[in-house]
Parts: sequence; C-alpha cells; structure tokens
Amino acid sequence: MFLSHLQHHTLPMPAVIATALLYLRDTDFSEMQPGKYPIDGDNVFALVQDPLTQPWDAGLPEFHARYLDIQCLLDGEEVIGYSPANASLDKMTDQLAERDIAFVARQADETRLVLTPGMFAIFFPGELHRPCRALHQPMRIKKVVIKISADLIHKIVAE
Repeated sequence: MFLSHLQHHTLPMPAVIATALLYLRDTDFSEMQPGKYPIDGDNVFALVQDPLTQPWDAGLPEFHARYLDIQCLLDGEEVIGYSPANASLDKMTDQLAERDIAFVARQADETRLVLTPGMFAIFFPGELHRPCRALHQPMRIKKVVIKISADLIHKIVAE
C-alpha cells in the first residue's frame, strides 16, 4: 500500500500501527541521516537506513519475536521476500535474545513484494521477510523501518 492512500481510507487496525503509519506519512525524512529515532522510547522507534540492495538469490529470510516491522521505502526500488510464520523451521542464526533477529533457510514458497517510493509492508513477529533485494540491479536505497513492540499489540488483543 502507498502511504499517500492513508488519507483516503479508514485505518481498521490497532491504534499504535495507525499512528506509526501516519508518522511515516507526515514526517519529512529527506534530511534525516541513517540511525535510530525514538518515537515512544523502546516501544516504538524508527530506523532510517540507506542499504545497498542485493541480488535476489542472496541473503536469508529473517524474523523477529519482540517487534513488528513497518518497512517503508523512501527512495529507489526494493524487493522483499515474504513467507508466512513457521515456528517449526530450524534457525540458522539465532540472535533473538540479543538483537531480536533470527535467520532461517530460504523458503520455496517465498512471495516477492516489489516496493517503490512511498510503499510500505508490515511484518508481524514470526513472519519471514528478506528485505533489501534488488529488482533489477543493486542500488542504494533509503528506507525507514518502524519497530513496534509486540507487547503493545498483545495488550490490544487481550483487551
């Protein structure tokens, strides 16, 4: 979905996600340098990034346990691989305790999400994603990843 479409739709989702999307839509990131920008302490924060995309065949799917990601492309083009959560997969690298990230083997059923500037994708804890893949040729992109504590979502679901 495009951020610009948010003004034309109601947001039937948890308020914290809607607030994060409106933050993405309404913030001028053009002069922001790569880094971490707190929105609500460690509960919600933005990571401004400028990675170089990699070939589709490179990299492993990742997932998180404590945060959900809203990944928004600001400049360039990016493909993100996506696969549903699958708790039975063996972790090839497990840094969930230290960095809230784990990597698993490539998935045969991976879907390709093509993002152009202004588009975003939301990945809930456990959902596999392989960001920063090149659509055609590797290129420097600028993106923002909003991290939202899963505890905030769990509280909403419990209420």
